[in-house]
Amino acid sequence: MKRTPEQWRQILCRLGVQLSTAQRWADVFADEIKENTFSKGDVELLDFLPTILHESKMLERMEESLNYKAEALVPTFSAHRITPAQAQQYGRIDGKQAANQRAIANIVYGGAWGRENLGNILPEDGWTYRGRSPGQITGRANYARVGDLIGQNLVGIPDLLSQPRFALDAFIAWWEDRIPDSMLGETTAIRKRVNGGIIGLAEVQALTTKARAALEA
Repeated sequence: MKRTPEQWRQILCRLGVQLSTAQRWADVFADEIKENTFSKGDVELLDFLPTILHESKMLERMEESLNYKAEALVPTFSAHRITPAQAQQYGRIDGKQAANQRAIANIVYGGAWGRENLGNILPEDGWTYRGRSPGQITGRANYARVGDLIGQNLVGIPDLLSQPRFALDAFIAWWEDRIPDSMLGETTAIRKRVNGGIIGLAEVQALTTKARAALEA
């Protein structure tokens, strides 16, 4: 169903979004989410909303943070993608060194893994095409694909994915392209499709319960 900005403001607040943030985003949601935006309507929103709210830290973050502690890098990305020595060199060590987020992105999203999984082919692609949008679209290939879907040159102008209207439009396009109707309601499967694992599963499940009540209110 089509909702007004005020209805979206109320829904976002019920889901835990800060009032000032909900007010900034309400017009964007009202403009971008129409009756035919999702093939399954509100049924799809039950999965979509918890996903974007979790990934964006309640719509507060449109760009991925790579401010990892040194000791967290290998457990998070595996030694196959970043070595213990690289983790110590570039990760955050409190009181001693700040995280080199650019270097971390180019390592963990680069190399053979980055080429195969993200289409990253240039040395700086990991950083250039780091996670952006409410759903953290990542990698040159994903930027190119979503850019084609929404008619924007996201490979050439990646910062568009940090701007609310383009960001929401882009992740809706990614979602409709990558999340089949048969997967709806399968929260674990959707988490794996979105981020490659089940990080954040419990929070997304809790938000799904809240989303059902918020959409019905």
